[in-house]
Amino acid sequence: MTDERERDTSGQFAEETTDDDILTVMRESEFPAVTARWVADTLEIERPSAHRRLEALHEDGEVERGKLSPRVVIWWIPEE
Repeated sequence: MTDERERDTSGQFAEETTDDDILTVMRESEFPAVTARWVADTLEIERPSAHRRLEALHEDGEVERGKLSPRVVIWWIPEE
């Protein structure tokens, strides 16, 4: 069985989920804030990938984050 996904220049599998995909599912969520696990499950991607992408969106000012506990981080889109 071969994995036919595209690879980037460093040999890693290229991302198929875009930042817009993440922001869209967050906007359409029934919840005011979500977890990386929720994003991962909704978009059918790995949780570490969802977390990494949410961190990048946070650095770009697209999403905010808060810690509910040492292991639980929630993410939301700030009001404009």
